Amino acid sequence: MKKILSIMLVAALATPMFAEKQSIEERANADYSSWLPQAGEFSLGFSVDPFANFIGHMFSDAGARPDNVNGYTRNDFNIGGQTLLKAPLVSIMGSYMLTDNLGVKANIGFIIDHERRIYNVEDQAIKFENPFSHELVNDVWIHGEYGGSFSAGVEYRLGKKRVQGVFGAGLVYAFQTSADKFSYGNAITEMNQMPEVAAALWNKEEGKGVYATNPDPGIYAAARLTNSAMSGDKDAFWHRFGLYTTVGVEWFVAPKIALGLNVNLDLLYKWSSNVCQQYEGYNLLTKQTEVFTDLRDVANYSGVTFGTENIGANLYMAFYFGK
Repeated sequence: MKKILSIMLVAALATPMFAEKQSIEERANADYSSWLPQAGEFSLGFSVDPFANFIGHMFSDAGARPDNVNGYTRNDFNIGGQTLLKAPLVSIMGSYMLTDNLGVKANIGFIIDHERRIYNVEDQAIKFENPFSHELVNDVWIHGEYGGSFSAGVEYRLGKKRVQGVFGAGLVYAFQTSADKFSYGNAITEMNQMPEVAAALWNKEEGKGVYATNPDPGIYAAARLTNSAMSGDKDAFWHRFGLYTTVGVEWFVAPKIALGLNVNLDLLYKWSSNVCQQYEGYNLLTKQTEVFTDLRDVANYSGVTFGTENIGANLYMAFYFGK
């Protein structure tokens, strides 16, 4: 998708370079009405923010910083005062012109990041019976970050030349989730209350990883993490809903093809869902392997945020058609 958008952007920007040369007076008096959107036309637009970020990162990496949980790199892209773990993978917009100047518009953006890692670990149950065995089982780590933004509203256009001012307002909803899930090949038993796990998931020397926390040392001999929905800020599940306004320009680089840029001002209600961690361990009292859901130190919030934020695509290409 990024490559396609890059080619489209370069091609559109290059179009005027090959147009017939005109004098200053001819350009000033040129009629661009056929280039501009008209009543009854639809538009389809795509974010070129990934392309712009790629160009920007060629000169500076100041826009990226490491995530403090799993070492992932994320961009400082935010909605309603909340930094997204990942910038939207794609943002698609569409509009319908009610008149030559007034239209309705919608935008959808998605965040999808799913990764599954499999690690080989020696099968301790078989090795207990046969010390020379090298049979393997698998530990699995699944990391997922998902989110999206959805907005709908109206827009009004000013200008008769190739550059139009675009003003809009509407409603927006945005959300994001983040979680890590673990499954293990070696089972927890009375004989083996702290089974071997993959080295990548457990650093014995530093005491870091899935065995780093025992939620109840008086009950469990050891406990390993199975489900973590907590980010470093303990707000891995959050939501935003409210009003937005937008001010921008569209430069028509060719008939019915525009390069757009806008900024947003929003008033949003924000809230987060409860997050927690789950462990499995051998209960010394019940003599059973149990799953423990740790709800202590759970954090959630609600409130209102007002400011200039990124909603959907702030740099985009739009194509008008249908009349």
